[in-house]
Amino acid sequence: MRDKYFFPLAVLLTVMMVFLAIQPGIGRLPDGAVAGDGLNYDRIEIAGPYLNKAISGGDARVQLIRDERTYYLYVEADLDALAASPELGPHFRLAPDIEAQFAGRRIRVTARVRPADTRGAEQVELNYSTGRAGDSGWQVLNLQPGFSEVSFEYDVPPLQGEQGVDYIAFRPLVPDKSRALIVEQIVLERLPAAEATGS
Repeated sequence: MRDKYFFPLAVLLTVMMVFLAIQPGIGRLPDGAVAGDGLNYDRIEIAGPYLNKAISGGDARVQLIRDERTYYLYVEADLDALAASPELGPHFRLAPDIEAQFAGRRIRVTARVRPADTRGAEQVELNYSTGRAGDSGWQVLNLQPGFSEVSFEYDVPPLQGEQGVDYIAFRPLVPDKSRALIVEQIVLERLPAAEATGS
């Protein structure tokens, strides 16, 4: 085969092989642990298609909803269906890089949420858990009729021994029957030392 045919065919074959290799990932939603990817650990935003990384963790129902170009997370739970442990209900698992960056620091957790249209929750519960080293406890925050931001701050314990797994857990407060809420985004902020100490 002449060179003028061989090299263009070789390039075309290479492009086709690369396309076939990446093709299964095209259009696939992100999953797995939330990671900072070595970029900016002062603000980790979980929104858009990254809401797909949510884990139901038990008997709660968690579903990604796409409305035109925006993604939302629908979360519903029945009375007595949720355990006290944060990882046994709806949560995001945080990758080891975030755990290392947040250890020993004060963080702020902010969720943009609203009650669902049917069986809408009046309150949301949020919890930052470090697994073996403890957690923030369930923070009960009031919801507004539309989307609103609710937040709390937590002093993450320093790392002790081997790394565990950190979680940010979220769920509707369920006083009876079942309740549901819609999550638009969750933001984790690593606060500056001066702001964290209040000086």
